[in-house]
Amino acid sequence: MREADAVLEGSRRQPPVEVLARMAAALHGPSPLDAKLAWLADAARSVTGAVLATYIGFGVDPDRHTAAAGVASYEVDTYVRPAVVRLAGVAGNPTAPTADHLMPDRRWRRFLERTGLPRAAAVVAVMVPAADGRAHGVLLACARDPDGLARDEVLAVEALAAHAGVALDNEARLARLTELHEVQREVVHQLQEAVLPPVPTVDAAELGVHFLPADPSAPTGGDLYDWLVLPDGDVFLAVVDVMGKGVAATKDAVAVTHALRLLVLDGCAIGELVAKAHTLLTAHNPELVATVVVARYRPSDGKLWLAGGGQPPPLWVSATGEVQLVAAPGVALGWPGAGSSTVVEITLQRNDTVVLYTDGLIESTKDVLVGLDNLTRAAGEIAQYPSTHVARALVERSLSGAMRRDDSLALALRRRTPPPADRAVPLGPFEYRFSPHIATIPLGRHLLADWLELLAVEESERADLLLVASELCSNAVRHATGAPRALLLRAYAEGNAVVVEVEDDGEGFELAARYDDEIPDPELERGRGLYVVEALTDDLSVLRRSGRTVVRAVRRAVLPHPS
Repeated sequence: MREADAVLEGSRRQPPVEVLARMAAALHGPSPLDAKLAWLADAARSVTGAVLATYIGFGVDPDRHTAAAGVASYEVDTYVRPAVVRLAGVAGNPTAPTADHLMPDRRWRRFLERTGLPRAAAVVAVMVPAADGRAHGVLLACARDPDGLARDEVLAVEALAAHAGVALDNEARLARLTELHEVQREVVHQLQEAVLPPVPTVDAAELGVHFLPADPSAPTGGDLYDWLVLPDGDVFLAVVDVMGKGVAATKDAVAVTHALRLLVLDGCAIGELVAKAHTLLTAHNPELVATVVVARYRPSDGKLWLAGGGQPPPLWVSATGEVQLVAAPGVALGWPGAGSSTVVEITLQRNDTVVLYTDGLIESTKDVLVGLDNLTRAAGEIAQYPSTHVARALVERSLSGAMRRDDSLALALRRRTPPPADRAVPLGPFEYRFSPHIATIPLGRHLLADWLELLAVEESERADLLLVASELCSNAVRHATGAPRALLLRAYAEGNAVVVEVEDDGEGFELAARYDDEIPDPELERGRGLYVVEALTDDLSVLRRSGRTVVRAVRRAVLPHPS
């Protein structure tokens, strides 16, 4: 039996109405483009009872698609595509070729021979229209019967082509929107990087911040922050909330933060900052109104001085989750009598956190007292989070289920110091060699837990390090070659830090670049584990060592040893 006869033997003609009934879901649903085009070719073959059917796209890669039913795609690309593209007049003349047009082309004749079709085979070719008047491609079906296809079958193919054109238009629009979104996202981040100060590296301090604008489509707003290491080693912090929204408010907020920075570098006492900034700024911008809170932190002993100018009271969160409101009264910039009423001094103990924030976090419920209670409760629940995630969680929990009426910003400062040296036992490095199977990870985690306990690592730090080790081991299992006992979990002390390393024999990888405000999609199969590790450690790196991949994570200030 010839090839074409065998193909026809296995095909079954389906009534056009049945195929068309399924068309909307198949072509306009969420399935990938290749799956849609494959369905299109198969539907054209089924509705006509043709020996073969194919869709040939006219675009350039990746739009130069081919989908075939009853014939291999490479046969279409080699013989049919050149003939059809030449005859279709892609450059502005979307005319579907007929059998008479195709027959003089030796490639078409060669195709008929290879597929066992007679030269008198019936051909129906319909252009797949694009919204701009040109064509995405052509939908073509070939039948052995030289008498051609019934009128309703030709109409069904035309309907398929029309719907395919709409589906391809939608795919093109989605691709353009995705590209535009990426460009806008990059512009937003560049704008934010130009405005926002980088996180300073400070001993005995962990800093985190999170911001959400009132308008989700706007990149910036009137809420802004600043942090700066002063010449004497102290850290200056400021949170500003300018009346207004959008880029204009951002401009005023930048002016306020720059004025505060200039004054503090000039030696201005923290209690006088708000009043002097008011005088300096309103001389040039009498319409400016802004609430502020400023702080000065001394890492050596944990002393923190706070002064306010109309902002809500900062939160002082202990390591155990107890929360106090720290009143720092004052009058906002732009108002008569602007300035701080007093300077508040507190001493942060190890792992204590102070949170400065704007009123968007407590006004979303319309009742400020309720909002303040909710914020205080949330701060106690997340006391052991890293500072970056404290700030993010407070903003997101405060706005959860509420209408976003104002910009919202939270800045968290945690005192990070080593524990007291009273129970530590000096230990050598920890090593555990294991095979690339998920079932081997729990034993390594258990053995590492014993080692950390002997080192007198505190329970909360121990839990974070064990989670880090688990995620790194799971990542290594995915990247390993599969050789038995080819993976290695290692941990060792380095000053007051614990270093966790996991080696595998895979080809290696690079850490994905990610902006600070990006969280991996929960549905992603990969990328979440390393995000968790980054969140729980102070440093994460990937290197190649003797042909092996080593992922190294460092958690500082967990051992009672000097830096």
